Amino acid sequence: MSFANAFLKQNASKLNEIQNANSQTLVRSEVLNSTNTTNTSNNTNFSISSKTSSPNYDISSEFKNSIYTLKYKQVDISNTSTNTAYGYSVDKDGYMGSDFNKAAGLPNDFKIHKSTLDEIYSFNTSFKEHTANDLGVSNYYTNIDMADTIRQYYSKFNQIINHSFGNSNKTSFSVEDLNSLPKGYSIHNTDFKFMFQNLDSQTITNFYNTQERYNEAEQLGMFGHINIGLQPLNFTPQSMQTQNLDENSAKYTFNPDMSVYPQNEDGSYSKEALFMSFLKSSGGEALEGGNTTLNPLVKAHIEAMTKESFDGSLASLDDIMTGKVDFASLLKGYAQDGWLDADIYAMEKGVAWQNTSIGYGGAWFDNQFNQAKANGWKASNQSIDSYVNSIMDRLNNLLGQTRV
Repeated sequence: MSFANAFLKQNASKLNEIQNANSQTLVRSEVLNSTNTTNTSNNTNFSISSKTSSPNYDISSEFKNSIYTLKYKQVDISNTSTNTAYGYSVDKDGYMGSDFNKAAGLPNDFKIHKSTLDEIYSFNTSFKEHTANDLGVSNYYTNIDMADTIRQYYSKFNQIINHSFGNSNKTSFSVEDLNSLPKGYSIHNTDFKFMFQNLDSQTITNFYNTQERYNEAEQLGMFGHINIGLQPLNFTPQSMQTQNLDENSAKYTFNPDMSVYPQNEDGSYSKEALFMSFLKSSGGEALEGGNTTLNPLVKAHIEAMTKESFDGSLASLDDIMTGKVDFASLLKGYAQDGWLDADIYAMEKGVAWQNTSIGYGGAWFDNQFNQAKANGWKASNQSIDSYVNSIMDRLNNLLGQTRV
């Protein structure tokens, strides 16, 4: 008992430091007082009300809670009578209430666990910590609107479900169902922002139902210098498990607790579990929109990086499909300007083009290509036409199979 008392007194200031640094509610009851305590945080719109009336709640319980706090854990809400998180109700099992579902555009009976939202907050805080430190600010975000972020992700997820099954209300998925889901899709973005996306400004243009089609889109984007807008998807059973990560990897990986989304009794998977897989594939980043706000210095940094990182020089897949760009002529121009020399040389020699950064094979190809250029090699008009025609044939075939 005396050790517990000493520990709590010595670490009281540390608890406050953690509370300020993480902009989270950190619950700490008084050492010898079991009255209710409520802590709130303006940045995260997060609060928990807790009631402890059990005669067994003593100093040892308080000691454990303090250790959890020091490890950035949230208070255990499973036995509390009234709970709120991120401004919305939470039931006794830790799932968000109907008010959250309504705000997030989820079905009323959809069960998304509070721990998932905690992971979104924790991941985005950790993932952006380096940038925040470089800019000299304590918080990357001044607020994350969890309901709006989930709403945007769920809307895109529902489009994928509807594409595969013709019914976005489907709630149970067999392994065969998982195998029939796309391996990726392409988006057309009308409002590109560096590292701060709004899915409402993105339109799905193509679905890649097989891994082969996804790989082909990836290669054509690279060889044809096309802005494919490619987004990978992973709906395997393994994706619906919590990853066992080391401390460093965990900091940069969105990894929600999947134990709160168990398989159904018949072995099928719930829609909630599939949605978690989609969040993992999407990266789990907080999205622009709603009441999500950035630190002003971060916002200025993003705007500057957006201008530097996107000059519009690449033709988008959507512009090619809608005829806004004569891509065959554009590609031929690239080739005549020498941009595609390495690709054309590889085609002529019947070898695979390899990036110089890819080990021995890349270095070998680079050496052969540079030696050929030093000896006077130049792409002929015939080779240019052959290359452009090959790319266009592959592209048209892919678009015919994948276009929405």
